[in-house]
Amino acid sequence: MLRVYGLVLVLVCLSIVSYSQEDLTSDSAAAAKVEEDKVKHQDLFYIDLNWDRLLGINAPIEQKWFGRGISLGILYDQPFNKGGNVSAAAGVGFTSHNYYMNGPATRFPGPNNGYTDFSVVGDSIYSRGKISANYVDIPVELRFRLNPDRHGNRWKLAIGGKVGYKIQVHEKIINNQDIKIKTYDYPHVTRLRYGVSGRVGYGSIMLSAFYSLTPFFDEDHSAGQYNTFTLGVTIVPF
Repeated sequence: MLRVYGLVLVLVCLSIVSYSQEDLTSDSAAAAKVEEDKVKHQDLFYIDLNWDRLLGINAPIEQKWFGRGISLGILYDQPFNKGGNVSAAAGVGFTSHNYYMNGPATRFPGPNNGYTDFSVVGDSIYSRGKISANYVDIPVELRFRLNPDRHGNRWKLAIGGKVGYKIQVHEKIINNQDIKIKTYDYPHVTRLRYGVSGRVGYGSIMLSAFYSLTPFFDEDHSAGQYNTFTLGVTIVPF
């Protein structure tokens, strides 16, 4: 009888040890899965503080140097290797461009609903102003990262592009009496724009650039071809 009790006790102890090992294995697998998930989800959100420029502006129209804008975006990052050194990302974002000119955007009569261009007016009418264009974006990027350094940060490079749909355009004019006038009727600004983009940086700070392959004003309704060029500082909080 004692032998039977001893055998049962041994079997119970072996079962407990085996169950404990299974728990440890399960916990290790769960921890590994968490680490793997951390690798998969990098650079999910970005904020671009931009310097905006319209290329193609000629005298007598002058563009102020301090054009500025902002871009925000949420992307899903999918790595191609375990370390997350190469990945692709796509998402949705918002961009606001602001261009400061010495002349307003003016609609001129003509066939096919006329055309729009910048023009110089008298100082008594126009003192200073800006034209703002706002878009909903679909950004796409191919990303490359070095391995993390001793601080846990990486050097990063991203190349890609984005498609933007115009949601609102307005111009604010301030005359010499400091009266502000806002105009929202700008149908000739290109509704669907697309272009190439790039980012390079370290950790959560990067430099970014964007060049629009479509003109600012629709080709059929513009006397001049102006393309958007943007340089920015990108903040990637997570």
